[in-house]
Amino acid sequence: MLGSLSLSFALLGLFASRSLCGGATQAGWKALNATVGGRLYVGVPFSQPCFSRTSSNAVNVPNPAQCGEIQALYEDHLFRSSRFGGYQITQWETCQTTGDECLLDWTNTSNPTAFASPRQCLQGSVPSYYIDVTGPKDIQAAYAFSKNTKFPLVIKNSGHDYIGRSAGPGTLALWIALNTAFVPEGCSAEPQSAVTFGAGVQFQAVYDFARANNVTIVGGADPAVGATGGWSMGAGHGALSPAMGLGVDRVLQYKIVTPDGKFRTANKCQNPDLFFALRGGGGGTFGVVLEGTFIASPAVTMQVVLGTYENTPENTVKLVKALGKSATQMASDGWGGYITPPASAGVWANPLLDAEAAPKSAAGVVSAFESVGGAVSFFTMPTPSDFFDTFIAPNTDPVGRPQVQSSRLISDYLVANDDVLSALAGAMVSSDFSQILAVTPYAFKDFDKDGTSINPAWRTAVWHALSMNLWNFNSTRSERETAYQRLKTVWTPVRDLTPGSGAYFNEADTYEPDYTTSFWGQLRKTARYKKQV
Repeated sequence: MLGSLSLSFALLGLFASRSLCGGATQAGWKALNATVGGRLYVGVPFSQPCFSRTSSNAVNVPNPAQCGEIQALYEDHLFRSSRFGGYQITQWETCQTTGDECLLDWTNTSNPTAFASPRQCLQGSVPSYYIDVTGPKDIQAAYAFSKNTKFPLVIKNSGHDYIGRSAGPGTLALWIALNTAFVPEGCSAEPQSAVTFGAGVQFQAVYDFARANNVTIVGGADPAVGATGGWSMGAGHGALSPAMGLGVDRVLQYKIVTPDGKFRTANKCQNPDLFFALRGGGGGTFGVVLEGTFIASPAVTMQVVLGTYENTPENTVKLVKALGKSATQMASDGWGGYITPPASAGVWANPLLDAEAAPKSAAGVVSAFESVGGAVSFFTMPTPSDFFDTFIAPNTDPVGRPQVQSSRLISDYLVANDDVLSALAGAMVSSDFSQILAVTPYAFKDFDKDGTSINPAWRTAVWHALSMNLWNFNSTRSERETAYQRLKTVWTPVRDLTPGSGAYFNEADTYEPDYTTSFWGQLRKTARYKKQV
């Protein structure tokens, strides 16, 4: 269970285990509060305004206005990320060991059974305190506090973390800056167009900024994910990735406070080993990143293909098998997109082709949807931001629900294999939610082979497939355990049939087997590695 100390950048932050708070005295907390300018605050569970009882059965005065807003926006990505106690995946608001929680019924948020007395709003894993951080000195103060009180620190950004690290770095401020002649500090490279994000900046703001400034920025599919946080440090994929690379391929520089309290610049010329580690090692692993600078490419037009069909198990199995036959060719041509059976649709976008070439390239997709009685349409979108607003943001993965997830990268030489496709399709139709993300950097060849720490399987994969299982506030422990076990049962055959592949660090199974190999692959024998581990 997670609890006690938190660091926040505009409701984003760090926290520590409540069970270890014996080393902190009241005087110590007061001193920390004074050191950070009075910005140490109490962390409140997201849904507390709806409850009349809290921990130890204490009385809580419900706030009808706040409760109504929470009920209306319970599954809204941006609203959740704006509340410190809100997590996109809500089992990480709970203590899964004890069952302590403060959740609403996500199927009917007005259901009083979830919040009326005698049900209590318990703190669960929501931090008891957090600091509203305004700069590196606040982080340094928290590191010192942690060292003196033995509090382990982890980082929370938007709370969009499927495996419970709450690991997105915070931000110095919510801002974005465009520099048309950026050179990484300490380097003598050619200037290039780049954008710098504070770590709390979310993709909705990034895409709006890109459109307003006539540039293209590669980003993810969820409007509430932090651009510089765990997304970029875990690999970072999106619809533009097949043609333009992953987040780790496009980052030019990070600013980070490391656990020794030093504020460092990490790029190819300064702290290059740290820069390598940050480009794939995961959010929050090496310190608190305050900002990241990423390549800003010229504006592009997007060709889009949308397929729709009736989502039945039989149709989905047949569709997945049919789409697998042309998946490598689609990736080679630069198509990136999302096949989402629960939405009865698949959508792909391409910045490399024109309106005449797009239908010819996507002929395999047309044939696949027609084989299940579906329909296909083609569109031209003026910018990637317009594609995101039209096709992606309204249909993002569900949040505000307890859910467990598993994923796998499907390589080019296996994506058309009948056994692999059968296992994959079987796993998808046996789960509560499933999706195939055609977002691997397959057509992108301008990458630094030794510059990132991601699993090399990303470079040969054409699909990143996932599925998840759900439960609710009143599910029993047995039902929750069953959700995990069902996931393991259906994904084990997929793993067995894809040896040498891996999983996306940010969207993996909490209990991913052999996770070091799955996330990072077999370590390459380069000068960077002194021995195989």
